[in-house]
Amino acid sequence: MEAASSSYEKWIWIELIGFDNRESDFGVTAYLETVGFIPQSIFLLLYTPDFIHAHKGMESEWRLPMESCSYGARPYGKLHDRQDWTNLQLRGLVKELQKHGIDVYCSFFDIYQFHVGDSLQAGAWCAAHPELYEMRKTGEAFPAINPLKRLKDGSWYEDLFVQDLIRVIQDYGFNGYHGADGYTSPRLSLAVTDYSDDMVGQFIAAAAVPFDTEFAARCDDNPPEMERRADWIWHHKRLEWIQFHVERWGRLWDKIMLAIRKAGKKAYINTAWTRDPFEALYRFGVDYRRLAASGVDGFVVETVGASLSAGAGETEYEPDAEFMAMLLTIKAYVPDTKLICLNAIQDTNEQWDALSHAPTVLERDIYALSNLYIQKAAGLSRCSGGFMACLGDGIIRDGWNWIAKRWDGGFDGAPERVVGITMVWSDRLLDRSLADYAVSRQWPVHKYMTEFISRGVPLHSIINVKDVPQANGPILVTLLHLLPDDELQRVLDYRHASSVLIGVMTERMARIPVIAEWQIGCKINELFCVIRNRDGSVLSVFTMKGYAEPDHQEEQRMAKFKEGMSWLESLHFKPVDEAFLSSCVEGIMAHTDVPIVLRNKAFIRTAVFEMAPQRWRILISNLHLNYKSAHLDVGCPIEQVTVLTDFPGIPVTPRGSEINLYVPGRGVVMIELTLQAK
Repeated sequence: MEAASSSYEKWIWIELIGFDNRESDFGVTAYLETVGFIPQSIFLLLYTPDFIHAHKGMESEWRLPMESCSYGARPYGKLHDRQDWTNLQLRGLVKELQKHGIDVYCSFFDIYQFHVGDSLQAGAWCAAHPELYEMRKTGEAFPAINPLKRLKDGSWYEDLFVQDLIRVIQDYGFNGYHGADGYTSPRLSLAVTDYSDDMVGQFIAAAAVPFDTEFAARCDDNPPEMERRADWIWHHKRLEWIQFHVERWGRLWDKIMLAIRKAGKKAYINTAWTRDPFEALYRFGVDYRRLAASGVDGFVVETVGASLSAGAGETEYEPDAEFMAMLLTIKAYVPDTKLICLNAIQDTNEQWDALSHAPTVLERDIYALSNLYIQKAAGLSRCSGGFMACLGDGIIRDGWNWIAKRWDGGFDGAPERVVGITMVWSDRLLDRSLADYAVSRQWPVHKYMTEFISRGVPLHSIINVKDVPQANGPILVTLLHLLPDDELQRVLDYRHASSVLIGVMTERMARIPVIAEWQIGCKINELFCVIRNRDGSVLSVFTMKGYAEPDHQEEQRMAKFKEGMSWLESLHFKPVDEAFLSSCVEGIMAHTDVPIVLRNKAFIRTAVFEMAPQRWRILISNLHLNYKSAHLDVGCPIEQVTVLTDFPGIPVTPRGSEINLYVPGRGVVMIELTLQAK
C-alpha cells in the first residue's frame, strides 16, 4: 500500500456503508488495501443534521439513525447491505482510520428526508423544528435546514449547532468538520429564498432598511403577501439583501471556527454550488473571501463536471469550461486558501457512475483541473491542492488504480511557463461588477472566461492585478471600464508581452489620455476589444455598437425574467454578438504561441505547459462524443513525442512541426514534446 504523493493531497468522501462493522477493525484494513494508498483525509458522510442534534452521548451504546448509516438511508451498497451502526462502533471506526495516519472529518447536509421503500421519512430532530426550514418566497417550506434562522424560543440555531457539533466531534474523536451542502450557502437562489418573517426581520434590523408600511409585519401565514414582499426586496434592495447574507454566513462561520480552533480541530467547507466568486455572491450571498477570513482551513471546490457531463439527474449541461474558469477565479480571490477539487467519480444514491459509464469525461476533468495555475510574484503554483473522491464506497482495486494513476499524472511535474494567455483578476472589480450586473446584466469576468475557454482560447492561468508587473506573457483584461484608476493604470503600463483589453467605452474611458491616443474610433457605449503589442501600440480593434445603451425592451424582458432558482439554471446576461466574440478569440489566438489546430478545430482544444526549455507538455481534449483526430502544428520542428496517457497505445511520429493522433470522445490525451532548439 502506497502513501499519498506529497505533491498533492488525496481525500475520500464516503458513507458508513463503505466499511463493515462485523470486522474487528470495521473493515478499515480491507478498504485501504482495495484503495491502494493512504489518503490524507477521509470525510464520513452522515447525511442529516440529526447526526449531531440527536446525539445521545457516549455513556452507553445506542444505534445511530438509519439515515446516518448510508446516504439517504439506501438499503444496500455494492459490497453488503446497510448495517446498523452504533455510536461506539463509529468511534471505533474513527480510531482505526487514525491509526493509519488518516484525518477523519464528520460531514452532513442540511436536508433530512429519505425514502424507506415508498415511504418518505424524516430525521426526527429536524422534523420537530419546522421553524428552521428554508422558506421559498411563495410561502412553501423547502425540506432543508436554514442555519441562519432562529429556534421557536428566539435563540439562534447557529449557537445550538456549534454546541452540538463540538460535542459530537469530541465524543467521536473526529479531527474536524466538513461543512457540506446547505451549511455554506442556501440551496436556492436569494431571488426566491428565504423570505420568512425571521429572515426578513433579521434583514431589516441588520440593514436598517426603510420598509413600505403596506407590507404586513408577518407574512409566514400569508403566501401572496410574502411573495409580494419578496419581490419588492429583490427588485428594490437587492444589493443590500445580498450583503446581509454575506455577513450572516460570515458570522455563522466565525462562530464555528472560533469553537473549532478552541477544540484544536480543523474545518473545510464546500464552495457554493459550483459557482465562481461572482455568482456565489449574486445567487447565494456567499463571499469566499469573507468565509476564508473566518479561519477555515480550506475549500472543497465543487468541480463535479464529470457527473453533469454524463447527465446525472438528467441534466443537459456541459460545464468543463465554466468549471475551469470557476476554479481559476476562486483561487485568484482567495490565493492563500487551500483548494481541493471535488472529483465526481460515483454516487450510488444519486444514481450516477462516471467511473463506469463516462471514464473519458472523468479523465478529462482530472487532467484539466489539476493543470490550472495562478501566477504570483514568487512564480507559478497550482490552483488545486488535490482531489476529494466523491464518493468512495464500492470501488474495486482496479478502479482505484485507474483513479490514482490519473491523479498522479495530473499533478506530475511543475511547469516553468503556461503557454497561452493569463487572465487578470481584481477583487475590487468583483465588487463593482456585482453592482453593475444588477442593473445592466453585462457579462462579469467569469462569463467572459467561460465563453473564451469554450471557444478554444488557451486560458489556463490567472494573476492578480497587483502582480501584473511580474507577468511574463500575454494578459487578458475584461471589464476594463470598471477597474479602479490605479489598477487600470497598472494594466495600461504592461509591456512584458501583448495585452488584450475588453471593456465599454464610457465618458471616463474616453478622457484617459492613453486610451484617447489609441484613436480606435470607438463611440460611447460601444463594447471594444483592443489588442496591444508589448510596446503599447495598438495591433487590432474589434467593437460592438450600442452594447451599453439603454434598452427599454431589454429592461422589460429582464423585469419578467425569473432569476435561476438553482445553479443549473443560467443567469440572464445581456447578449454579446457572436461576431464580436469570434473576432476576440481569433485576435487572442494570433498573439499566443499555442499550437495551431489543423483539423477538427471545432472540437479539439489544447493546454500547453513549458516544463523546461524545448520541452512542452500538451493536454489535447476532444469536445465531440466520438473519436476525433487532432492534427496540430506547434510552430517548431519536433524531435520526439512521448505519450503520457494510456491512449493512444501506439507511438506518435512527428512530421516536422506537426503531429497527428486520435483523442477519445469527450476525453483527453496528454503528450510531451521535445522541440528542436531555435
